Amino acid sequence: MTIIAQHLKCDLRKKCASCSKYLFSPKQRTRYFYCPECKYDILCDRGLIQNFTTDRNGMIKKQNLCMICRTEVEERMWPDESENIE
Repeated sequence: MTIIAQHLKCDLRKKCASCSKYLFSPKQRTRYFYCPECKYDILCDRGLIQNFTTDRNGMIKKQNLCMICRTEVEERMWPDESENIE
């Protein structure tokens, strides 16, 4: 997690073709994605690969994968209530 002046920074800014969100303010709760393999914080959908699979019952499941390592990412909220940012 990279924090600059209490703002969460996107770790994939230099990897994406066009960055739409670079920093998240701590004033408003916002969803972001975390890759447990790369340890990157991904602030927008442009750093993700959306993969759709079908189970044997025909139900479609959407997976958000890291653009770098293709590992399924975790959805998190910023700021994290467990962290004390002051």
